[in-house]
Amino acid sequence: MKKTVLSATLVLLFVTGCGGNPATGPESAGPTPDPAQTGTGQAAAPSGAPSVEGLRDANSGSFAFLIDSARGDILLPAEAPEDVEGLRTQLGQDTVTYALVTVQNPEGSRPLELETVTVSTPEGQDIEFRPASSVIEEWGVAANGGQSSPEVVGLVEQYSGSALPGQTSELLMIGAFPQVPETVQRVMLQPAGGGEPVEATVRPES
Repeated sequence: MKKTVLSATLVLLFVTGCGGNPATGPESAGPTPDPAQTGTGQAAAPSGAPSVEGLRDANSGSFAFLIDSARGDILLPAEAPEDVEGLRTQLGQDTVTYALVTVQNPEGSRPLELETVTVSTPEGQDIEFRPASSVIEEWGVAANGGQSSPEVVGLVEQYSGSALPGQTSELLMIGAFPQVPETVQRVMLQPAGGGEPVEATVRPES
C-alpha cells in the first residue's frame, strides 16, 4: 500500500493487518523505548497493530497526551481482552475495536475519566471509542431484554473507574467498528465532565 502524506499537524498512515500489501511484509521492529526515559510505560503493541508513517519500532499506533498534569499513551488498536471478547460473542454483538489508554496521574491531581477517544479521517469521518464499561452495559441490556446478567455486571465493575491520583491506570475503550481506518488525520481525547478536548500526538520516542 502506498503511504500518503497529508498536510496537517499530524498525518498518520495506518496499515492494518488485513489491509496491508503482502508484498512489502511487516515492518521490522526497532528497540522499545525505556519507560524510565519516556516517563510512562507502554503496553506491547498487538501483532496486528497498524504501522504509522515515521515510527521505527513495534509500538506503532502509540500516541502520547497530556491532560492537566496527567500524562498518558493510547495504544490503537489494542489486543482484544479475552473476557470482553468472550462476552461480546456470547451476547451476539458485532465485531468491535479496542483502544488501551495508560495514564500516569501524579499525586495531588484530580481523577481523570475519559468520555471518548475520537479518530478523524481526512475525508471528515469521525469514529469514537467509548469507555468499555458503558459499551458492555449496553450489550447486556440489548441482549437480555433490559436486564443485566451477572457476567455483564461483573465486567462493568471490572472496567469501570478513572485514573486516580498517584497511580498508573489502564482505561479500556471500545469502538463499534471492525477496524481502524487506514488513514488517520487526528486523534482527540475528551475528558469526562466537560473539559476541553486534547489532541494526542505520535510518541516522539518512537
